[in-house]
Amino acid sequence: MKIEPVDKDSVHFLRLQEFIGRHQLVFNLAEWLNNYPQNQISQCAILNNNNDVIGCFTYFTFKKSLFKFIITPPFSPDIGLYYVNPSESTVGKNSFNKEIVQNLALYFDNLNVPYININLPKEITDTQPFTWKGYLSRNRYSYLLDLSATKEALWDNLATEKRKSINRASKDGLVIKETTDCELVYSLIIQSLERNFIAKNTSIIKNILQSLSSKTRSFSFVAYQDGLAVGATFCMVSKFKAVYIFGGFNFENKHHGAGVTCMWNSILKAKALGLNYFDFEGSMNPAIERYFREFGGELTPYFNVQKIKPVLNTLLKLKNHNPI
Repeated sequence: MKIEPVDKDSVHFLRLQEFIGRHQLVFNLAEWLNNYPQNQISQCAILNNNNDVIGCFTYFTFKKSLFKFIITPPFSPDIGLYYVNPSESTVGKNSFNKEIVQNLALYFDNLNVPYININLPKEITDTQPFTWKGYLSRNRYSYLLDLSATKEALWDNLATEKRKSINRASKDGLVIKETTDCELVYSLIIQSLERNFIAKNTSIIKNILQSLSSKTRSFSFVAYQDGLAVGATFCMVSKFKAVYIFGGFNFENKHHGAGVTCMWNSILKAKALGLNYFDFEGSMNPAIERYFREFGGELTPYFNVQKIKPVLNTLLKLKNHNPI
C-alpha cells in the first residue's frame, strides 16, 4: 500500500476520478476541488500493491509569516478520506484500517510542515498511528439527524423553541423558497460572517455557490419577509446524506424564525431526496452547538489530529492567534 499525490498529469488521475464518481465522494470531486486555488489544494490516491486505486483524501496548504500550514480544505467537513477495505474477518478489517491510518500519518509527517491540523471522517475511530508520531488527537462533535423518521416524528423531535420559531415565521408571513440564486445566498452568508468577524476565504465561498448552486449535488433555501430576503441555508448532497455547509441572515431586517425555517425546509428536502441523514457539521462554539442540538440529531464524535512544531507553537501562543 502507498499514497501518491495526484494531479491532472498523473497516470492515476483518470482511475482516481472513476473511483471518486463510483463511490459518490462529493468532497473529492473535481467540481468541488476546483473551487479552491489549485496551488493550494492537494488530492492523493491510496494505492494497493497492484497500483489499483482503493482510496483517496484531500488537504489544503497555505503560507503565513513564512510558515507553511496544512489544514482540512475550508468548508469541507473533513479531509475526505475514503477507502475500500477488502478484508472479511474482524481481525483483517482492523489490521487493514490500522495500515491505512499508519500510511496516512507517515505521509503527513514526511511533508515536514510546521503546522498540521486536519479533521478525519466520523468513520475513522483509530488515531493511534498519529499519536505514536506525536500528534494531538482530540474529539470534536457534530449532530447527525436520522431521516428515516416520519415528518411528524422529526417535527415532534424539534426543541419547543424551534417549533415556536417556525410557527411564528409562518404566522408572520415568511415565505420559504428553494433557490439557485447564488449571489443572493452569498450576500446573506457574507453578512453573517462579517457580523461575527469570521469572513475568511470568501472567494472560495463564492466559487462554491457559483459552481454548485444549480447542480443536483446541492440545494439552497431562502426566507423572504415582505419580499425581502432575510435568511438562507446551503447544503451539499454527499452520498447518503445532506451536509449543512453555509447559513446566513439579514441583520438589518432579521426575523428570529428565518434561519430555523430554512433549516427545517432543508431537512425536509433531504428526506424527500431519499437521503438517510442530515449532517449539521457541528461546532465547538457553545451557542452554535445548542442551535444545532435543538433540531434533534444525535451527538456524533469525530477526530481531529494536530501537530505544531515547538517554535511555531510558541509564536502562536505569544500572539494568541489561531491561523484557521
